[in-house]
Amino acid sequence: MYLVKYCGGSYEDHYIRVLFVTAKKSTATKYVTKFNKILKKWTNYYKQYESDDHYSSWIKDEHAEKYFDRWWQLRNITRCYWDEIEVR
Repeated sequence: MYLVKYCGGSYEDHYIRVLFVTAKKSTATKYVTKFNKILKKWTNYYKQYESDDHYSSWIKDEHAEKYFDRWWQLRNITRCYWDEIEVR
């Protein structure tokens, strides 16, 4: 069986969310690939609203009210992956 998960956060607020379990490795791999592709697409899209000061990036003040919530959610998702588990 394959457990599909995504993770995010950092240090003390790190989290792992289980999305689903499947018996097919191909299903897990396809989902993970699609999830990570979409995550990359939207993360890159929201980078246009960031200010970069060489040390860190943060959302620009003029865009904070409209885009902050979604930008913050995407920023806190690291990646999607699958783990193989045994059936007892």
